[in-house]
Amino acid sequence: MMMGKQKHRRQYSLWIRPQEKSEVGENLHGMINILATRHNTEAFDPHVTLLSVFEIEDDDLESVEDSLRGVASSSRPFDIVLGSPECGSSFWQCIFLLCPLQRNAELVRLHDAVRRCLVADPKVEVSLANKTYMPHLSLLYSDLVGGERESARGEAEELLKGQAGGDARCGSFQVGEFELYETPMGGTNTTKAWRRVRGYPLRGQGAQV
Repeated sequence: MMMGKQKHRRQYSLWIRPQEKSEVGENLHGMINILATRHNTEAFDPHVTLLSVFEIEDDDLESVEDSLRGVASSSRPFDIVLGSPECGSSFWQCIFLLCPLQRNAELVRLHDAVRRCLVADPKVEVSLANKTYMPHLSLLYSDLVGGERESARGEAEELLKGQAGGDARCGSFQVGEFELYETPMGGTNTTKAWRRVRGYPLRGQGAQV
């Protein structure tokens, strides 16, 4: 009896990144690199996670991408407003800039739209990292504890003040697309296998989805 070919499932996330050549993008990238070096951990591209994490089989990737393009084509560009550095309680949310919900309604609407799209697709297994959406931009991935974590938050605050003339907030950046990243977790705290798959430009002109 011949065995059927085993289907391969991969884990993905949707990201929003500031433009690499923008002032905000370059400042955030530099700050993430500095903090990673100081705390002996991995650096990563600055991003706000739109949705994480979901699994699909390789054969289904194309149809899922078609659905994501549909969401992007009906969504308008918008700005993301970033707050001040805060401490989280997990490795992946050690130090981050929170995106205040009351100032980021368009971001929340886009999250809701892609979530509905993916949850409705039987080919997709959605296992949200956070059941309640808490948009943020991470600055440091680390398992620092207690006072170490608070000290790192203070470092991030000082770096921001140096970039923004004394203001510990990063400001905002414009969103023109969201991106699909393969983000295998595998129970290990590493980003080495993460890779960008594709971007989906926001092309909507009317009301938000």
